[in-house]
Amino acid sequence: MNARQVYQDEYFTVLVDDRTGIVRTVRSEKPLDALEELEGIFTRLGAVLDEVGRSRYGLLADVRATPGRNDPPFEAAMMRLRPLWIGGFRRVGVLVRSTVGMMQIQRHARQDGIERLTSKSEDELLKYLVQDG
Repeated sequence: MNARQVYQDEYFTVLVDDRTGIVRTVRSEKPLDALEELEGIFTRLGAVLDEVGRSRYGLLADVRATPGRNDPPFEAAMMRLRPLWIGGFRRVGVLVRSTVGMMQIQRHARQDGIERLTSKSEDELLKYLVQDG
């Protein structure tokens, strides 16, 4: 991927590859501990992705480094905030590290109705994201 970095904070890096039509968000290993900070984190990320122009791109969300978390308050907050991250893209692919991570992302897709392909294979996701591009 020959991408330009358009954003980085302690939680996310956003890379845009205009050649392939893919936006990549890379989640860092820093835990999202403070629930009261989530709104700001995802509002900033969402604004960057809006500026890029979501509908023109496929999204590759790389969450391999993300620490697992699924307590009810966190899950409720993420259900509300996840569309700020992944909504509005042509296609969404989520790159995970484990089968447990894959199952969690598939559950999220059922909950929020945003279709996505979840895989441990970056190549599989890249092929999916450039289709119909």
